[in-house]
Amino acid sequence: MRAAFPALLLSLAAALPLRAEESAFAQRASENGWYGPPRRERQAREGLLLSFGLGGGSAYLSNEVAGRTGAFDLDFRLGYGFSDRFQLFMDFAVDAGRYPQSADFASWTFTVRGQTVLIGDRAGNGLNLNAGVGVGGVDYSDGYYTGYSSGTGLALAGGLSYDARVLPWFAISPELFVNWHQIPNGPGYAHDVASAYGLRLNFLWYLK
Repeated sequence: MRAAFPALLLSLAAALPLRAEESAFAQRASENGWYGPPRRERQAREGLLLSFGLGGGSAYLSNEVAGRTGAFDLDFRLGYGFSDRFQLFMDFAVDAGRYPQSADFASWTFTVRGQTVLIGDRAGNGLNLNAGVGVGGVDYSDGYYTGYSSGTGLALAGGLSYDARVLPWFAISPELFVNWHQIPNGPGYAHDVASAYGLRLNFLWYLK
């Protein structure tokens, strides 16, 4: 019992400098504003992706004998950037136009796309390639509150864009785009198709 008491005193004496060192380190960490390991810095294309685009191009409906016609393009995207190398987003695009002596039309596609950076920097500037698959259709209107819609068919879409960062979270992104989809017809009839290509200007946000 007498031998155990001095051993206990020695253990307490050895622990005191360690406690004092830990207290001094905690005080220094508090003074420097550091309370744990530093957070990982997000990459420029990482985070919630939101995009709105306007443009124009050439549209084609195979059930119209006039061939191609001019079209106004509207595009909306919502997705997520997992890294500078890969982003995944939903895309809704509309190409609207009119054939001579025919009804107005709006060819639309809804696709899920993947995007990768071909050439770029860590600031978020660079050349991107996107492609995806989904569904599409055509709505028709004669301008007198009457119209009709086609069935929904398979859609393929893609684009080649260049992101130019204006702010760390905002970029202007001109894009060459291509959209294609089927226009289903009744049983026993071959499907028609619709396609569009052109140039649009996207306004792109990456929200951290």
